[in-house]
Amino acid sequence: MWIPERIEIAIKMIDRNSKNDKKISILDIGCGEGVLGKLLKELAPKKHEIFGTDIASTALKYAKEFYDGVYCVDIEKEEFITTLQRKNFDFIIALEVLEHLYKPENVLKQCYKILKEDGYFISSFPNIAWYKYRIDMLKGNYPKNYLLFPGEHIQNFTLHSFYRLLRENGFSPNEIGGQFIFPRIFKPKKVFTSLFKKFPNLFGYQIVVKSKKRKS
Repeated sequence: MWIPERIEIAIKMIDRNSKNDKKISILDIGCGEGVLGKLLKELAPKKHEIFGTDIASTALKYAKEFYDGVYCVDIEKEEFITTLQRKNFDFIIALEVLEHLYKPENVLKQCYKILKEDGYFISSFPNIAWYKYRIDMLKGNYPKNYLLFPGEHIQNFTLHSFYRLLRENGFSPNEIGGQFIFPRIFKPKKVFTSLFKKFPNLFGYQIVVKSKKRKS
């Protein structure tokens, strides 16, 4: 099974903060068919209590096998928190979600309320400032391969604008990962990877951010 790199990165971020025997509660927003839940259950079936939400009821039919509960919900509506019965979570995961929302700040505010005080919010986004997209736009073209179809992304994020969105809604980014793709002329890849990771807003094709809940 092909696993998107963002999911592998999110799992590692979760694992780094769940070393003790405490059961970890996780909310997977936009869980789709349940790849994240499946992998977490395989990794430690008794350690993770995982819930998933998605707007697609068909996807949830497949996902429910890997989650302790799934909810068909439009996360941009106020029913988001009430549908989850005000559960509290150690981790909330939203991978490739926020760019599809009209008002992502409203969803972040709801996530803040149901995240435990020492909890983490892990999110990812396609970086509109990736170097190849910049070249496309300098040529006067819209970035190639950025959208599957027109209108798919309502928001366009750079790392800086994504950080600002998180900070304005109660989260402090403290770890970054992602899929870093840089020009092929720089070989061998292993030699240059650590260098280019120092410039995530330029070479981060898809960026994953782990944030701590800021004390209110």
